[in-house]
Amino acid sequence: MLNKRILEDLKKAVEDLGYQSDDIVLSIPKNSAFGDYTTNVALQLAKQKSDDNQQSPEEIANQIVKKMLSFDFAQDNFSEIKVAGGGFINFFLQPNTLLTSLHQVCDYSSLVNPEMEVDDPSTSSGQGKKILIEYASFNALKPVHVGHMRNITLGESITRLLETQGNNIFRVTYTSDIGLPSAKVIWALINSPKEFKKAKDKSLIEKTEFLGQMYVKGNSVYEADEKARNEIKEINTKIYERDKKLVKIWQEALSWTFEYFKFIYDLMGTKFDKEFLESEVEGPGKKLVLEHLGDVFFESDGAIIFKGGDYGLHNRVFISSAGNPTYEAKDMALAEVQYNSFPFDQAIHVVANDQDDYFKVIFKALEQLNPSLAAKEMHLSYGYVLLPSGKMSSRRGNVVTLDEIYDQIKEKVEEIVKKSENLKKEEGEEVTKLVSMGALKFSILKYAPNTDIIFDLEKSVSLQGDSGPYIQYTYARAKSVLRHAQYDYDVELPHSDSHPKNISRELEKEERLILQKIEHFQSIVEDAASSMHPNVVATYLLEMSSLFNLFYQKYPIIKAEEKSQVRLALTCCVAVILKQGLNLLGIEVPERM
Repeated sequence: MLNKRILEDLKKAVEDLGYQSDDIVLSIPKNSAFGDYTTNVALQLAKQKSDDNQQSPEEIANQIVKKMLSFDFAQDNFSEIKVAGGGFINFFLQPNTLLTSLHQVCDYSSLVNPEMEVDDPSTSSGQGKKILIEYASFNALKPVHVGHMRNITLGESITRLLETQGNNIFRVTYTSDIGLPSAKVIWALINSPKEFKKAKDKSLIEKTEFLGQMYVKGNSVYEADEKARNEIKEINTKIYERDKKLVKIWQEALSWTFEYFKFIYDLMGTKFDKEFLESEVEGPGKKLVLEHLGDVFFESDGAIIFKGGDYGLHNRVFISSAGNPTYEAKDMALAEVQYNSFPFDQAIHVVANDQDDYFKVIFKALEQLNPSLAAKEMHLSYGYVLLPSGKMSSRRGNVVTLDEIYDQIKEKVEEIVKKSENLKKEEGEEVTKLVSMGALKFSILKYAPNTDIIFDLEKSVSLQGDSGPYIQYTYARAKSVLRHAQYDYDVELPHSDSHPKNISRELEKEERLILQKIEHFQSIVEDAASSMHPNVVATYLLEMSSLFNLFYQKYPIIKAEEKSQVRLALTCCVAVILKQGLNLLGIEVPERM
């Protein structure tokens, strides 16, 4: 957690040597043998001058090192600052300096909670932005499938990461509850009166499955039968007109959906500050488009379009030839409605990458209406979740719902938990729930958002591989050690000033590597937040778990005599960081496994 202090001295050294100090980057080496931090600033500075006295990156790097070694901080905290090939500068912190993190991090062990208190070691003290983040924006009258799982999991984790940087976050969801997909379901319900009546007495999950079947039925006839297609189009128009008879059926079906969505939000541990509906912005959206007919939007074959082709994009319909507003028109109003609800500095829409081109057109159209608002809008794109059989489609009905995949994971986890003799029945049920959700979420978040992934059920629940349960198990192992040691932070945590400067001779390689990981935690979180890539945290947690498990297997901790204090403090820090890191991924941890 010393990277900012190192960066300050690095900038001062560069300025003292007569160079500009803009854009200096301090990085974490991929190979720990190259130090705790590294920078290629000398290579950057070598490009600033083009005269005959231009120095090589290595020469500039040596000057920077000499200057930094004259500063008090470097003398007190570095064991070595080394110039490597290409002018890279590698910084090696003294073990004594690294040991200070034991006190800083483990002090927080009694304060850890899911609400991310101010003392959380992952947080930043910087001033943040007001950010609206929209995710879990599902289509009504359809089940939430395993592909949607990525949306809600990714969106929740990104909100938590952004919160650590001092941002004020406003969580919202935007449900598509009106339009042609809904009309297809209503048509199927009208033409399946007996099934519809029976479904009213069924469970919530059964009702949702039934609506999914109705959507498949409506979509099939829409594609194959011209008469049915015209009937569905008429239903669509009448719902926009709020036909009383159709609205009654529509609202009853929607009530099932909204109850189901609440079940999914609760299951996934997500809460929203506000839920927007497409039906609430369709009127204002249509009005806004018509007000700008002729200057932003134009008539074309009976419809009203935005000429995206004029901007190197593609043309899109904003009001159909039937006079109904499309998604595009609704998004014009949604931007204003969302801003009025929460005057944001930035709005982030978490939507799959098949909508990349759509958002380019939407933002360009909004730019013509409200340039300052359009500049605040952002589409956070992500790849598909695939099953071994390929991509899912609710139109064809070959989907695996989120609750189905959760139940399958839960069955696997139950088999593992039953083998534990240390858990009572109620405790075992809670562990099963936490580990099952950890398996599900981590299986998604360990991948970069922009990649497509194939969901692997067996790997997701493994206690040995790159999985959420593996990290949860490591946390439980660390807490077990602390319980058996009856570890008391206030009494037993060693202060770094009680150790001599040559403490490095007393540290094993694995101990130093863990200390190095602890030092990097805040930088990792900042990187994940700025890039909006939770997988950065996921990778870090896997590496920390692997290091601790190797350390645990190789060395005694409680019975390490004079080394036990440091090793117990290391164990305490590992537990704190694993819990906080998983919390940033939306994953809770069991105290025992």
